[in-house]
Amino acid sequence: MSNKTYRILLDGKWSLEDLMIFSRVYFQNYSFVYCLETDVVDVAKYRIEQVLDEYELRSGLSYVSIYDIFRSSVQKTDLPQIDSIKYASPGWLDLILNVDVAIQLAKSLAVYLSAPIAAAEAYKRLHKIYIELDKRRAEAKLQSLKLTLAEAKAAEALTKQLAKGIGFNSLDDLNKHTKNEEETARLLMAHHRRLTKVTQFVKSGKASFPTRSAD
Repeated sequence: MSNKTYRILLDGKWSLEDLMIFSRVYFQNYSFVYCLETDVVDVAKYRIEQVLDEYELRSGLSYVSIYDIFRSSVQKTDLPQIDSIKYASPGWLDLILNVDVAIQLAKSLAVYLSAPIAAAEAYKRLHKIYIELDKRRAEAKLQSLKLTLAEAKAAEALTKQLAKGIGFNSLDDLNKHTKNEEETARLLMAHHRRLTKVTQFVKSGKASFPTRSAD
């Protein structure tokens, strides 16, 4: 394999639907790390400001659509391409991409899988806080409503817990660029949801993600 190739190990039985879901959620997580995880050298530190300046989530735009922005921000040479695939038990999927990003994503998956309940609980409590805020905004017909001081402190702590639980190392940089704790929290919650979808392939024994490049 070349130094641009990352090997995902495959096992078990895969359906066509599995392949479709996997390709979508893997690319979503890869592009999130590519754009926002500034711990990855020579990638996100040049993109985080550009991406977040172009996409003001606080204006009511969709947190789903942000992934289109992430995808469009991946350089052509770093877009994941299939180099080879072997379907067997075991098998593999070799992807040509930015290996540093792929390894960082693998490390995030490993962190999450080491304590998934803790991350899920942080997500659940944080999600509840912002659902309640959304309800109050709808009732008052006022999008500028903020969390109470107590809620804001709880949300800040939970956001830190969630970032730690999903292996996201660039929370300070993300906060610096969003300049808004709600935006940061909602971005991390969106990432948690998509990271969870990738972990289903690990839990079912269908895929594993090495945390370092092959020799």
